[in-house]
Amino acid sequence: MKYIRFYVHIFFLFFYIHSATGYQGNELESKEDSYQFLASKFYANEKDTVTATVFANRYLIKAKRDNDTIRIADGYYFLSNITSRFISHMYSDSIITITKNHNTRSYPTYAYLNKAKNYYVDGDFKKAFDYFLKLNEEAEKHENVSLQYFSKKNIGIIKAILGENETALVTLRECYKFYSAHKNQAPFDYLSTLFALSESYNFNKVLDSATFINRLGYKESIVLNNEEFKYYFVLNEGINHYCKKDYVAARDSLKIAIKEFKINGDKANLGQAYFYLGKTLSSLGYEEDAVEQHKKVDTIFQAIPQIIPESRESYEILINYYKNIGDQNNQLKYIERLLKVDSVLNSNYKYLIKNVVQNYDTPRLLSKKQEIINSLESEKRVSSILIASLFILSLVSVIFWIFNYQKRKKYKKRFDELYRADAGDKKENIKTSAIKEAEAISISEEIVTEILKYLESFEQDKDYLKHNITISDLAKKMNTNSKYLSRVINYYKKKSFSTYINELRIDYCIEKLKTDTKFIKYTVRAIAKEVGFNSSESFSKSFYKLKGIHPSYFIKELEKQLKL
Repeated sequence: MKYIRFYVHIFFLFFYIHSATGYQGNELESKEDSYQFLASKFYANEKDTVTATVFANRYLIKAKRDNDTIRIADGYYFLSNITSRFISHMYSDSIITITKNHNTRSYPTYAYLNKAKNYYVDGDFKKAFDYFLKLNEEAEKHENVSLQYFSKKNIGIIKAILGENETALVTLRECYKFYSAHKNQAPFDYLSTLFALSESYNFNKVLDSATFINRLGYKESIVLNNEEFKYYFVLNEGINHYCKKDYVAARDSLKIAIKEFKINGDKANLGQAYFYLGKTLSSLGYEEDAVEQHKKVDTIFQAIPQIIPESRESYEILINYYKNIGDQNNQLKYIERLLKVDSVLNSNYKYLIKNVVQNYDTPRLLSKKQEIINSLESEKRVSSILIASLFILSLVSVIFWIFNYQKRKKYKKRFDELYRADAGDKKENIKTSAIKEAEAISISEEIVTEILKYLESFEQDKDYLKHNITISDLAKKMNTNSKYLSRVINYYKKKSFSTYINELRIDYCIEKLKTDTKFIKYTVRAIAKEVGFNSSESFSKSFYKLKGIHPSYFIKELEKQLKL
């Protein structure tokens, strides 16, 4: 069953309300204090909720001061239109409570309308249906024909959503007859009724009638200056072409609709179009392209967790596709997504779900999910060779797990050592007496002293953070040669020049990560660049070589420590 896009149908709900209640000000009071003035200012500023709230509250305060129940209901109603749906429900409940013994043409009628609308938007169609029934009862009692048919139309739409297709069609036909006679006064309701009627004809397999309504709706959208609406009929006709197995025409229509819905942000209809385009492309033999369309259905479901029952099939298609190509990770992914979809469907379509869930019911999905996760077992253990293979595989897995556990333990120990280490502990204290050992490297004591003094300054000024440092460049700055510099670093620092530079950079990086909360949020590439490395690869390699763990692991563990 195609989803009746709820936000389209309720966009002009307030059209009825704004014109339904007259506000007669007291001629003896000042203009700015009259109910009529405050109401008019509220409606004039309704899009500016801050300003509108000011006038709504002034209206409500005045009504409470006058102890006027109906005016109080007006104030609550104004506020319910400019607040969240949760708060709107509370205001509507207040209206119903205070007007239960008054029962005017306006109240509690519009409170029922508000609650029906809010439940509709939330996808709680059962409660929306109940309140549209109450709205219809009040509209009939007070002979409010516009609201009467408005409620009937939405009752028909919800019937279609819940799978009551035959009775939905009867109701929508009745509404079509009414709105076709008033299409100039209520163009949006006329077009939305045509749209819903087209869907109802399609689901009832009256495809020629659906095509007639789609063509009529397309033309009427243009005549009534609502050309954006024509793309909804293009969508419905694309689906109709698919049902008629006219796949080329279906593909063309669906692509046109998709282009429009991408622009206007109508994700619900976009998901519907992707679903049928996927089915159409599959029928044309473009399986890979079809799979991409079904993936887009899932992408939209992740953004707006509402889904029509028929689009559930996208997940079955994706699961079978990845099963056939042996991709268990994606197979598991879409099984889990389908379980989530079924949860939503059970919540919103509990009257319909039992007829929809056929090939992948919940118990089977859960079983399949466990089977994939525990892929060591096979459904058919028919030979001792297979059993032995499974045993060996299990043993290897245990050994691998133990190896990884030891490795993680080692990494954690190394991290703890680095985390607790004090920066001062790492500084080498080369005693002056050690200079006398200069003879061991065949360099004069004076030159050794100068080089060591410069290296100390080099470390303190953090010149090692500069990019592309070479031993030749550094030797020139010291007024010595690279051979002497290399010997001094090898002998006194106990490491090569490149290791010496990289270790300074890595030690600096570790201390900065431990003390600078902004620095820890950098990417590994950005950190590498910041401390003098030319690439994240060389940085990671040096970090691991010198410290025994990867920088990504160190950062991850450090973030845990900072949270604690």
